[in-house]
Formats: sequence, C-alpha cells, structure tokens
Amino acid sequence: MIKVISWSIGIILSVPILYLVLLYGASELGGEVVILDRPDVSGEESQVRIWIVDQGGTSWIEHGDTESFYLAALTESPRVVLRRNGETASYVGKPDHDAHDLYHKLRREKYRWADQLIALLTGGNTACDGVPVRLQLER
Repeated sequence: MIKVISWSIGIILSVPILYLVLLYGASELGGEVVILDRPDVSGEESQVRIWIVDQGGTSWIEHGDTESFYLAALTESPRVVLRRNGETASYVGKPDHDAHDLYHKLRREKYRWADQLIALLTGGNTACDGVPVRLQLER
C-alpha cells in the first residue's frame, strides 16, 4: 500500500515538472530566440526571451494578451528594443490583432516541431489569446 502511494505521489509531482521541461526545452531549442527589453508595472526593465517571425520587411512577436501591462504600455510608448543575433535594435511596436493567424502560420513554418509541441502542450492556436506585436525598424 505504501509503495502505491509513493508511486502515485511521484507521478503527481513528476508530471508538472516534465510539462515545464518540455515547454522550456521546445521554446529554447526550437529555433531563433530574441531578447525583448520590456518595462514592468514598477517601471523596471526586464528581459524576456521570445520567438520572432518575419515576412517582407515586417517582424512580429507575441508577448501578452489584451489585458497585459506590456501591450497597454505600447500605446503610450511604442518603442521596442530587441537583441537579435547579438545586435540591439529599436523598433516601433504596435499591437496587431488582425495578424494573429498570420503570426501563427509564420511561427509554424519557422519553428516547426517546437511550435507543434508547444501548441500541443498549451491547447493550440485556437486557445491562444496572445496579441501579435508588429515591429517596424525605428529610423
């Protein structure tokens, strides 16, 4: 009986850890990761590692839903700073609700297996409430 309880507890504790390891591994090993400098509620800058997609001269990231502080802050200050391939660049960022399907299509093409795994673990694109941010290089 004790053995069954021990195994049950071990499995219950292992599943969330395995989930996090798979999610983190896919996001970090699945392809290009850029570093986004973003302000938080307290005004401090933090760095977030995210995926980026491109089409033509436009790039998109997805970081937050319609309720996120970051996306609300973009309306006041649309400057977005990213480190990509070892270089820092400034962009003008704008939430682009209409690009949701395009963003996921481009992401699937670029990140392939990692995007598929993350979609499987998180409920897929239909469950995604993220808002893509359209980036234009600041001139």
